[in-house]
Amino acid sequence: MKRFSVFFFIIFLPFQLFALDVQELTTKKGIKLWFVKDNTVPIISINFSFKGGTYFDLKGKEGTANLVASLLDEGVENITGLKFKEKMKSLGMKLSFSASKDEFSGVFQTIVENKEESFELLQLAINKPSFSLAEIEKVKNQVRANIKIQKSDIQKLSSRLFEKDFYKGHNFSRSDIGTLSSIEKINRDDLLNYIYENFNKSNLVIGVSGNIEQKDLLEFIDLLFGNFKEGTETYRKIPRFLEFPKGISITKKETPQTSVIFGHKGIMRNDKDFFAARVANYILGGGGFQSKLYKKIREEKGLVYSIYSYLVPYLNDGVILGGFQTKNESVNKTIELLKKEWSKIQTYGVTKKELEEAQSYFLGSFSRNFTSTSSIAGLLNTIQFYELGYDYFNKRKEIIKSLNIKNVNEICKKLFNPDQLFFKITGNPE
Repeated sequence: MKRFSVFFFIIFLPFQLFALDVQELTTKKGIKLWFVKDNTVPIISINFSFKGGTYFDLKGKEGTANLVASLLDEGVENITGLKFKEKMKSLGMKLSFSASKDEFSGVFQTIVENKEESFELLQLAINKPSFSLAEIEKVKNQVRANIKIQKSDIQKLSSRLFEKDFYKGHNFSRSDIGTLSSIEKINRDDLLNYIYENFNKSNLVIGVSGNIEQKDLLEFIDLLFGNFKEGTETYRKIPRFLEFPKGISITKKETPQTSVIFGHKGIMRNDKDFFAARVANYILGGGGFQSKLYKKIREEKGLVYSIYSYLVPYLNDGVILGGFQTKNESVNKTIELLKKEWSKIQTYGVTKKELEEAQSYFLGSFSRNFTSTSSIAGLLNTIQFYELGYDYFNKRKEIIKSLNIKNVNEICKKLFNPDQLFFKITGNPE
């Protein structure tokens, strides 16, 4: 067992210093996890992820991972549908699952006095889901409705069309929730097969925080995940992006406003320059009302209600994305101004004042990750997911404090390139 302590300031107690005692544990069945014990609250929180996500949906059966995520909390053997939900509620237990492009995740929380029954329910959910035909059809109907909404909502449609073009030739170009056609083809065996192929110990990361003894926790983790096969690190097979489109692509749709999603190549989460990139993007488009894009295009020109950019780190690569909505007649002008701001930060970088304000924000905001057992478990899970290492907690603060104009402006030159931007326009631009 490894232990390492982390010191931080709790956001609601700004002058009191705490130590976060993180333990790396290994169960009898060889499952690794990170654990922070907290006896101050009667709660146990677990966040776990299987690396891979919707990328491993079979061709023609896109939406499989999403269906699995939607069905795992719908019932288990002998306890299905509403009874399962009522049982969770009676135990003070929370359980949810989600599937993104490279991650299948679960979030669990329960109160200490009901931990045995709650862990048993979670064990059944991920090892013996009922996947009854009635439940499958019910969830499929929900997905069908979401697909139809996606087609009618201009912003959701624009995001979907952007993915399709931007990630062309890569599995990330496919819809995470599937299509009306692919949903029809998915059966119960496909759902069980997805679990068998992708829920394995080599792809698993776990973060736990709460009021539980180490011995009990290790036994519960083996109960939950011990029967999964060892497997291989299949997520390593997810290829990097070879190239991205650039320029403008338009999908015409009669609507009073046009939605625009844009992006180009970004940076990986474990890159040594990630924090410099994150600070630079915060200044350009990630800082809300304080960002350069917002001040120029919203405040000064009044062309949009909101405009933003953000870094998207994947396991295999990274991108920088953004978006805005505007009147049809303002699309070209908004893109022109956006590219100018993109070019200016690439050429001139950021100011000392902008850097100091961004550093202050990131140093202060990190403490929000420590306000509950759930947020701590989530952070432990994320650090392992991106393989950031044990020293991340302490290293993060020092890296942000050590950033200077020179290294941030160097990453500005590398990261931001207006000539590489791809814009997906959905609407009726003039």
